[in-house]
Amino acid sequence: MSKNKADKAEELDLKQEAPQEQMSLDDSRRVKVLSPGMLVFKRFIRNKLAVAGIFILVIMFLFAFVGPAFSPYELDQVFPKQVEENGEYATGKVNVEPRFYGELSGEARTAVIFEIGKTKLFDVYQLETGKEYNVEAGGEQYTVKILNASPTAPSYAIYGKTLVATVRRGELKYYDPSIVDDGMMAVIRAHAESESSQTELRYNDTVINAQITKVETKYFVASEVPVALGTYNIYTPVNGKVIDLQTDAEFMHTVSAAVMKGDTIVDYDGVAYNIARGEGLNHILYTSNGDQLFNIERDYRYAKVHREIKDGDKTVTEEIDFLSTIGSEAEFRDALESALSEERGSFEYEGAVYTIDTTETEIRVNTPQNELGLVVANSFVPVETKYDHYSEDLDFLFELESAIASNNSLFMYDDERFTLVRDGVDYFVRDPNGYEMLLASDIAYGTIYPDTVLTFDFVQKLSEAIRAQSDSSSLGDQKFSFINEYGETVEAVMSVNNGNYYVKTAQKITLIDSRAEPSSDHALGTEAYGMDVMTRLMYGGRISLLVGFVVVFFEIILGVLVGGFSGYFGGVTDTILMRFVELFNCIPFYPMLLILGSLMDAQKPSPVTRLIVTMVILGILGWTGIARIVRGQILSLREQDFMIATEATGIRTSRRIFKHLVPNVMPLLIVNATQSLGDTILTEATLGFLGLGVKYPMASWGSIINQATDMQVMRTAWWIWIPAGLLILTTVLGFNFVGDGLRDAFDPKMKR
Repeated sequence: MSKNKADKAEELDLKQEAPQEQMSLDDSRRVKVLSPGMLVFKRFIRNKLAVAGIFILVIMFLFAFVGPAFSPYELDQVFPKQVEENGEYATGKVNVEPRFYGELSGEARTAVIFEIGKTKLFDVYQLETGKEYNVEAGGEQYTVKILNASPTAPSYAIYGKTLVATVRRGELKYYDPSIVDDGMMAVIRAHAESESSQTELRYNDTVINAQITKVETKYFVASEVPVALGTYNIYTPVNGKVIDLQTDAEFMHTVSAAVMKGDTIVDYDGVAYNIARGEGLNHILYTSNGDQLFNIERDYRYAKVHREIKDGDKTVTEEIDFLSTIGSEAEFRDALESALSEERGSFEYEGAVYTIDTTETEIRVNTPQNELGLVVANSFVPVETKYDHYSEDLDFLFELESAIASNNSLFMYDDERFTLVRDGVDYFVRDPNGYEMLLASDIAYGTIYPDTVLTFDFVQKLSEAIRAQSDSSSLGDQKFSFINEYGETVEAVMSVNNGNYYVKTAQKITLIDSRAEPSSDHALGTEAYGMDVMTRLMYGGRISLLVGFVVVFFEIILGVLVGGFSGYFGGVTDTILMRFVELFNCIPFYPMLLILGSLMDAQKPSPVTRLIVTMVILGILGWTGIARIVRGQILSLREQDFMIATEATGIRTSRRIFKHLVPNVMPLLIVNATQSLGDTILTEATLGFLGLGVKYPMASWGSIINQATDMQVMRTAWWIWIPAGLLILTTVLGFNFVGDGLRDAFDPKMKR
């Protein structure tokens, strides 16, 4: 063991005593070691901050230029969200004024209301059933006969009057033989001969009205058929044959799903129903014995979407109907139906691609911005019967009001027997087959939107809610649920204001998912316009870095040209060019940028044009510093021996400048340009923050931070502005680290 140690020690002594190899100055190995590029590189990588700067910049470039390829979203993709909130659905009001059915002028209606209103005492009518009142309006005579002498809601029939005779100066000038018989003629003659001022005569059960003037007297009798009906009731058609099915949400859902699948038979609760194709894309639901129940129609429900709209200098987001965004509704539907028939998941219309999502009972069409634009659902419309139009049949309504007034449970019309069933203060009319066909109520119903269909279930539930609130004398909200025309169970809230009842339902409303917090879908949340922050940062990095490099490149070109010629030629040329440089230095930098930004806002150029103009302006206003550096360096270099040699050999001037002088200035230019990149990015970010940078749909880190001008965003949505600020900070630090590293590496006084 000791022997081995002695051997090693001896070998070490021999190595130390061996002479070191000496390399000559022209030795190839020594030249290689002294390569300027290698020296700069080794000096650079010894600087840990410079290496960290390179690492930072590589990460930033990968994030900005490679990251978008892996992002599932587009730069301007807006993300919607569906929220449930109570939206206005319908209105109701207890009828406090009579409604008129039939042909009656507005002037005549006013006259009738005034005449009947004369009997009011403390808001209570003092009327008698069967009593008649004479009314004149617009030169026409009317007789109003009381059918129901209710003290608060009377009903009455309005008859027109027919001229039956005219007596002028005691002589009969005209009479209607189809109406006036011998007995009526005797009554008329007796009245004319007596010159009585009596205006109402009677002949059997007929009332004869006398219109007396100085010249003549005209005699009228009421027509046998009323021309109008005044009542406080409102008549709502009811299809009792399907009312139980129409209020069964599970049945409606089952049939709707069968229609969507294309089934022709559907079984529900042990009963089979047949589905047949109707007109167009509609269907008809039959019972097994062939009775038609429903027309199942495709109903297009257009949603609200959001669009960017220019409002002066600002871009605002407004909620508009999707229907207003498409050119032709018919062409859009045709494109959709074609896609559905071919079972495609998307279709193209006017150059935009719309996607289709099909659920069990409906079809949902999404816009290119991924917002819900249209819902296609099945609407169940009861098949019409001959009794559906009785709510507008004056003669039928006359018999109905007469039955209500006389408290009869049965009445005849058109040789058919109808049944009257009282339900509180309302009445149901049943057809001869025993099905409910009409609801008579003093509550008026209205829809907020014209395409809304109020089902009988809604009418009945709202009526119950109004009665319950009236009975309790409570002003609190009433809640109830009903089945809508799509077979969906809907929760409703009824409120009252000044005697009007307003119904709101829980409706799904599509909104922009703005300022959403970070989640699995959006790593950095969404910004104020509902776009993914991470994706905007990636694309924004492209703009910020592109602006930095283009502007610095532009500055170097201008600076080298002006500084090179000024430094080389000197004299008058130097004086003129330097005064030109000083002129540019006198221009206030940020005020000029603000002015030019405002001018571009007024001109409203395209986003790309605005970006190009911004880069050109930044380049024009920022090149003077490089020009001074190049001039100073060339002034010292032009007196060097190598430049005297180039002049002696007859090399042309441009080659002397750009081939021999400028390359010697390049190290300093590289350092200056690297540090200027960070300054340019900060300048662009400042413009973006002030709202003078790039505009939507483009993005830069500065324009993203601009949203922090809203104090609410500043306080509550940190994910919008802090990441963009950190990216700017990190990138600028990276360029500064690299610039400092290059400056130290190019310093010839630095030891290896």
